[in-house]
Amino acid sequence: MPTVTIDDEPCEAQIGETILEVARRAGIWIPTLCHHAALEPYAACRICVVEIDRGRAPTRSVGRWQIVTSCNYPIRRDLTVRVNSQRAIRARHGVMELLLARSPESPELGELAARMGVDTTPYPKVTEAQRNCILCGLCVQVCDEIIGASAISLVGRSVERAVAAPFRMASEDCIGCGACAQVCPVGTIVVRIHEDEVEISPFKSRVKLRRCAECGRPLASEPVKEALCRRGGPTVVEMLAGENLCSRCKREKLARELLTSRK
Repeated sequence: MPTVTIDDEPCEAQIGETILEVARRAGIWIPTLCHHAALEPYAACRICVVEIDRGRAPTRSVGRWQIVTSCNYPIRRDLTVRVNSQRAIRARHGVMELLLARSPESPELGELAARMGVDTTPYPKVTEAQRNCILCGLCVQVCDEIIGASAISLVGRSVERAVAAPFRMASEDCIGCGACAQVCPVGTIVVRIHEDEVEISPFKSRVKLRRCAECGRPLASEPVKEALCRRGGPTVVEMLAGENLCSRCKREKLARELLTSRK
């Protein structure tokens, strides 16, 4: 079992674990944005960078220190890590300054920046038309890996890079589940409930909404119900066939039935 020494604190690790997983288990804080436990890490935001000792080169008497992303760097041997070295902190601050330029109005990002000790950015801020997206790609991942819809993707290059549906139009593949909004770390994606539709902004996707038959509360979109039926088979189809009540109305209905049966 390898030992990972993080800022002079030895921590036991399993082969294949990441530096971030070991640090979290040891109670050592490393900032993250694009990391989510339900998705495969791929280090898009770069806010979790740390320094690692790559060992001595044949022609040098001192260790070689390298900046790496902790969320996807696997442990294969004993390793020495610096989270709070000047170089690692400077690298993370530089990344945060760039992110603040892309998403200046995000309270979530501002809170993380304050915790890191970054209060402003020297870079020009993006326009509101760019929707304050930091291009972490979590929404694209969850739509593809978990939901299986692949309704959105990263498009464009350089400063034109963005997350969008094909041709930047409302996607017919979107099922209106809201998973993309759930994992967005800076609150860019918003689920808007209209009278008969669910809208996923800024992707302009709109799908038919199901409401509770008694109180009118929104339940889910019709495509979500259809997707559950496809994935769950006959059992789920049967279960959802008569599900037109929200959880509160179902509890009230069961309570009424129980009182009636006791009379």
